[in-house]
Amino acid sequence: MGVAVALGVMWLVWVIGFLGLVLINFAFVIAGAALVASIDEELAGRESSLGYGFSKAFGRLGPLFTWSIIRAIVSSILGAIRSEGGSGIGALITNFVAAAGAAAWSIITFFVTPCIMLGGESTIPAIKKSAHIVKEKWGTQVTGGVRIGLGVALIIIPGVLIVVGGFMLANISGPAAVAVIALGVFIILFGILISSALKAIFSVALYRFANDEPKLGPFTGAELSAVLTSK
Repeated sequence: MGVAVALGVMWLVWVIGFLGLVLINFAFVIAGAALVASIDEELAGRESSLGYGFSKAFGRLGPLFTWSIIRAIVSSILGAIRSEGGSGIGALITNFVAAAGAAAWSIITFFVTPCIMLGGESTIPAIKKSAHIVKEKWGTQVTGGVRIGLGVALIIIPGVLIVVGGFMLANISGPAAVAVIALGVFIILFGILISSALKAIFSVALYRFANDEPKLGPFTGAELSAVLTSK
């Protein structure tokens, strides 16, 4: 009986954790979809707003929620691979496999949100189309994903250091430590927001470029073609 109860509790924790992961992914997906819709309008030379973007995103809740579930499943699988490595050489191998899988997944799914929001695709066709766009435009030997640049890292890294400093202050002054940690978290979140906005801009411009459409905003075809490099 005790074993059965323990297994039941473990499964309940796992289910709650997975549902939480889905909801977190859904929040990021909705925000990203809203950015994509708004940025597409801006790149086309029309005025837009986040309100417009969210109204468009809410109109595509079904495919976006399904995409959130798939993202959560893939994240769970990659996390499980990392956790099975143990220590030593096993950990290095499993971390390498997980990192390679995450990199490949991020590249082939880079256009999923634009495919859903701008192409009107449902989730599975959007994933297939995203992979097809990467393969057709940049080939099968893609060696790097879209890099936002050093600027975002220069925002996030100080935030991480400030958070670490806040924890170091905990034994000296609790209120000061909380304030420092809160500041660091705010800086990290600001950096993540900037990174998400820049990725959304690139995803829309690259999507239009890959479909031979003229709405490239401030970018040229040559610049966008070089974003993903091939061997």
